[in-house]
Amino acid sequence: MKDTIINIIAEYLGNDASEISSSETFKEIGLDSLDVMELVMQIEEELDCKIELSQEIDNIDKLCAYIEESK
Repeated sequence: MKDTIINIIAEYLGNDASEISSSETFKEIGLDSLDVMELVMQIEEELDCKIELSQEIDNIDKLCAYIEESK
């Protein structure tokens, strides 16, 4: 799942997936709040899940943990 999310973000940013660290915050990766909302919709569709974003979910690792807990 983490690789899928990283690939979605990398494609969105036009970067190589190897340039994205799952522990960096979305802001450090170069995403603003609107970017994150767009990506969440794409991730929900790709992974067939529902994501309720909060301030605590600020990087890919935390997003993956949230999705796992929500299953």
